[in-house]
Formats: sequence, C-alpha cells, structure tokens
Amino acid sequence: MKVLGLAFSARKEGNCLKCLTHCLDSLREYGVETEIVNAFEFTITPCSHCDYECFSSKKCPITDDVPALYEKCEHADVLICAVPTYSGHLSSLYFAFAERSQSMMEDRDQFVNILRKVNFIVLGNLSAGGDMALHEALYGLANYDFWPEVLLFPAEEYGRSSIKGDLIEAPEVRARLDRFAERIARKTKKQL
Repeated sequence: MKVLGLAFSARKEGNCLKCLTHCLDSLREYGVETEIVNAFEFTITPCSHCDYECFSSKKCPITDDVPALYEKCEHADVLICAVPTYSGHLSSLYFAFAERSQSMMEDRDQFVNILRKVNFIVLGNLSAGGDMALHEALYGLANYDFWPEVLLFPAEEYGRSSIKGDLIEAPEVRARLDRFAERIARKTKKQL
C-alpha cells in the first residue's frame, strides 16, 4: 500500500508539512510506503486564460507541475491532503490543484477513483472559519457512497499560534495524528 501526502501550504515548513510528516511516519509503522509532496516546491497554476480545452478533449494549455502531481495521485492507494485555511477558506494552492482535475482525468470513473483515495488534515482556527473551510473540502464528496477520514486542527485549541509552525509540539496533536494514521491503515487494508 502506498500513501501520498500532499501539503498545500504557502509556507515551506509550517504546520501542514509538519503534521503530514508525522502522520506519514506513523503510517510507515504499519508497513505502508509513503511519499510526501510539498506544494510549496511545485508550480501549481489555477485554471486561467484558456478556451475550455479540457472540455473539448484537448490537452490543457497550462504548462506546470500539475500533470506530474496527478500522476503521483493515480499511483497511490491513499491521498492525505494537509490544507491550511486562509480567511476562512482552504488555501488557494489546494483549490488550484483541485480545479485542474477536470483537465487531468480522462473520464468520470478516473475522477471518482481519485476522490475515493482522499483524506484531509485541515488546519485552521474556528474563530477564523476553520470549520467552514473543512466543510468546503467535503462539499464535493457529499453525493458519493464513501467518506474520507478527516482531522481539523485549530491551533488555538492546543495553545499554539497558527503561524509559528509549532502545532506538532502539542502531545494531543501527535496522538490525534497517530489515531488518524491507524484509521487510514485499517480502512485501507480492508479495501485492498
């Protein structure tokens, strides 16, 4: 089994990457192969300046790293997206990656297959709309017969600042990430 972790933060080494790294480390203890993608290191361009080539069976005119990232997603058994919230919404890096899926998938079955793999770690304070951002992540999955594993980490609930990148230092956070990893390992082994 292979788990691909995708961190969609605008910061190179913030809470998203640190929490995702801890989670993948825990999954390796279950004999799971893991890989991490830090979106900070890739060019992810949102849909823009095109003539809907993706809807007319033509190749997407945007040249960036998105096709290679979706290929990695295709070859993984599980995806864990660690997404920060900004102004009560998921990060624009995540949205740009998600919206480009329409040009990366050959058909609906391939799209649903990717969605089945997705799980979320959302980082955002409730006072700043973290809970609403989590709902935003889940809206696209409401009409399917599967549901992702999900964690919401409001830094202030753990006595941390969301911008210092020290959320992983809270023992409760590490414990929740370990339980999250255990659920994913158990759930995935049943499916394989």
